[in-house]
Amino acid sequence: MDVTTLAAVYAELLANAEATTDETPMDAPARADVDWRLCHIALADRIIANAARDQINGRTASVDNQPSMDPDRITLMINTTTHAQRVDNVRRNWAELRPLLEAFSAVDAQAELKLRMHDRNGEYMSDTTLAWSALVDMRTTRNIPGHRDALAQTLPGT
Repeated sequence: MDVTTLAAVYAELLANAEATTDETPMDAPARADVDWRLCHIALADRIIANAARDQINGRTASVDNQPSMDPDRITLMINTTTHAQRVDNVRRNWAELRPLLEAFSAVDAQAELKLRMHDRNGEYMSDTTLAWSALVDMRTTRNIPGHRDALAQTLPGT
């Protein structure tokens, strides 16, 4: 599967995240949002990577985003990591996910997976079935660009 565009969006997201440090001046709500986003993205990428492995190995793939939306899990990550470590978690988890998606055959890309969605409070929202290509398209056009843009808003001078 071609993830060139998604990789470019991740590069922009990581550049925005790296432009912020623990010392970057911002109000508490902005800092909390940056911290939450980085933990959420890293956790979500790990979940998707595990599902991608299932797909590649012929197992039924499903993505349940609850762990990446769990307030307690994210709070623990924030409290036990620095900003730089959170950015590195995003970088490493994307580096793990990318080659898995790139290894997908055309059949894998069109294979259906179950997607269970939870809101930012970790509360169940919905179940759906979609093709892997649709999930990757969602991350390419909506999810990661939204996080990239939100991080850009916290940069000094914006």
